[in-house]
Amino acid sequence: MPQHDSATRPGWDRDAVVASLPPFSFSQTPEPDTTVAAYQAFYRLEPGPEFPSVRHHLGWIRAAGYRIATHYYEQPGAHGTVFLFHGYFDHAGLYTRMIRYCLGLGLNVLIYDLPGHGLSSGRPTAIGSFREYQRVLLTVLGLSRDHVPEPWIGVGQSTGGAVVIDYLLSCREAPDAIAFSGVVLLAPLVRPAGFSSGKWLHMLMNPFRETWKRVFTANSNDSEFVRFLKEHDPLQARFMAMNWVTALKRWIPRIEAALPVDYDLAVVQGEQDMTVDWRHNLRVLRRKFRRLRLYQIPEGRHHLVNEADPILGQVQDAVGAEIERVLAEAVMPGVHRKGNEE
Repeated sequence: MPQHDSATRPGWDRDAVVASLPPFSFSQTPEPDTTVAAYQAFYRLEPGPEFPSVRHHLGWIRAAGYRIATHYYEQPGAHGTVFLFHGYFDHAGLYTRMIRYCLGLGLNVLIYDLPGHGLSSGRPTAIGSFREYQRVLLTVLGLSRDHVPEPWIGVGQSTGGAVVIDYLLSCREAPDAIAFSGVVLLAPLVRPAGFSSGKWLHMLMNPFRETWKRVFTANSNDSEFVRFLKEHDPLQARFMAMNWVTALKRWIPRIEAALPVDYDLAVVQGEQDMTVDWRHNLRVLRRKFRRLRLYQIPEGRHHLVNEADPILGQVQDAVGAEIERVLAEAVMPGVHRKGNEE
């Protein structure tokens, strides 16, 4: 995570960075211009000296009518690839610690900004339907097929987890076609906390409002990260798009009514999470998947990829255990490592 004081300016402009992004390529890594380089330096998105052989591919792809900013970190002899899916209000620049953790395990990493987030196109934080997220995901997976080493592991935080849940349940008729050999969900969204409360109902009963003012909460025990989001991150939206809330309202009953799929799932959940209704969500996920491996973190809040130490270490250990499980299965099919299974 970047470290900045209140007087620091980012030294780049979002629109200028977007205009400078080239089309994405798995084979080429053009030298970034000064604007893109400043953006990368601000979020520490470059692999750094600890990963001298890693190539960082950055550019945009067209998917579901959007230009999607995509990052791919490639290293020689990678054991597989982690696909990271970020949460609502987030973007790739906030995931550098998880990116580097996965690179350190000898894996390649791919992450893209959701529509309306980060450097991707779309009205800020808006989406007409969660099905649009699926179309973007399927496009990314299709483009990756002949370029990204297997096995593939999906790691989704919050809304990113919802995108992966939707994808997995949509494959119920053909679970063998699921692209991911393993999936880890971090504080996954099914229902947000207080979804049935007056606040959510009030938002849903205001059809003439296009946005709702965002309230920044202490969603991590890392106070520097929380302050960075509120005061220093140029890519943080200050408003929630009302059509995203409407899309979520339509998505929840569809997912909760979906038939189960024959697939194992791992969930990492902080017990101090006040953003999602995690107890309800775990009940839903236990009904939807063949087996759920649960890693509960007593002190963890919602933004698990940016928790304070040593909580972040617990999150990374859980992700690492699941990656080890997938890699062991790839070498010796049918053999699973011991874990917390329910």
